[in-house]
Amino acid sequence: MKKLISLTAFSISVTAYLWLGYFTARNNFYQLIFLFGILFSVYFIFLKYKEQFTDLKWLVGVAILFRVILLFQIPNLSDDYFRFIWDGRILAHGYNPFLYLPNEINATTFFKTNNLTQELFNGLNSKNYYTCYPPVHQLVFGISVWLSPSSILGSIIVMHVIILLAEIGTMVLLIKLLTQLGMKKNLFVIYAFNPLVIAELTGNLHFEAIVIFFLLLSIYFLVKQKILFSATAFSLAIGTKLLPLIFLPLLIKKLGWKKGMLFSIISFAILSLMFLPFLNIDLIINFSSSINLYFQKFEFNASFYYLVRWLGYQITGYNIIAQAGIILSALTFFSITTLAIFRRKTDWMNLLRAMLFSATIYFLFATTVHPWYITTLILFSVFSNYKYPILWSFLIPLTYITYQTVPYHKNLWFVAVEYILVAFVFIKDFSNQHTNKLGVV
Repeated sequence: MKKLISLTAFSISVTAYLWLGYFTARNNFYQLIFLFGILFSVYFIFLKYKEQFTDLKWLVGVAILFRVILLFQIPNLSDDYFRFIWDGRILAHGYNPFLYLPNEINATTFFKTNNLTQELFNGLNSKNYYTCYPPVHQLVFGISVWLSPSSILGSIIVMHVIILLAEIGTMVLLIKLLTQLGMKKNLFVIYAFNPLVIAELTGNLHFEAIVIFFLLLSIYFLVKQKILFSATAFSLAIGTKLLPLIFLPLLIKKLGWKKGMLFSIISFAILSLMFLPFLNIDLIINFSSSINLYFQKFEFNASFYYLVRWLGYQITGYNIIAQAGIILSALTFFSITTLAIFRRKTDWMNLLRAMLFSATIYFLFATTVHPWYITTLILFSVFSNYKYPILWSFLIPLTYITYQTVPYHKNLWFVAVEYILVAFVFIKDFSNQHTNKLGVV
């Protein structure tokens, strides 16, 4: 009976992933939610009975297979891959992708000689913005184009494989770290089998997969007291996406002032070396302008920001995102730094829990929270008793209702339901944290 149930659940999941990955458009909201609903139903049932599954090799194999079947998927929930390949083709021809604005070079000689096709240009969602992707991103873009110079699908498959390798590395590290911390090893399935993680990272080419791998590798080396290796991995995480910088105050507190400063110096030194091949005064200006645009112009699925925006409209009559983005960023920095300073316990479990809270604070104050962003929370939920990240991963696909119409229209009722339910479960988790010992041997 157990084998029959497992085979049925496996078959349903494989079918749903294939349907979601290859036959579902982003604007087909009801089909998308139906498929996510099926996948999460199987996922929740599996989590409930996960204690019965003890064969780690089988679990890892199934988690990998769910990702492998998406290797030939053209991302259907995001069009960011056009910019990935655009940057990769510029880099592969020996030019600095941080220096060129797509709209300015369209139809020029540079455009034609660097294989920047009209198909790529038309697919860009950032024609008026300089690239905001750090060096590790750019390296992967370049490799994907080097291995597949003219084929968009070929470059996509290369990036799929690289992200898959990062995901496999994350699973291995999760099992090792859970063992090191005296926790049940099969808890890694909380991350490895999460449908949002699988569909968004491997399926839709989001580089949070690489960030998560290097971040977890950094923590693993810290537990092993290998500061140099840890700082190197941490710099690679930042070099993929700047988000891990929010964890630096917590890591300094954990290591102590002297070791923490050494860790920071090594990390920033290696990060500087990564940027060195692109170094240019225009790099600093263009990269900074892209980051500022992110905080002061873009908005999607926010929580506190929408409340601040509404208040701004009542007082000023216009959208105050330029001011609100800066203020909310400052509040994020203050809150996370305060959490680090006044954190009393310094054991590894408490650090991982504090990192979960820090990332949560960041997303609550952010002006933009795309579904794939919160995969980092799923990672840290593996080491805690907190269920709200799992609930959030289940609810956040509802935000794809935005793309059901053109022009895009945000449904703030869905956003309100999302954050109210997540807040409710967070409060419940917090109140039960001292009594629930799930996962500790």
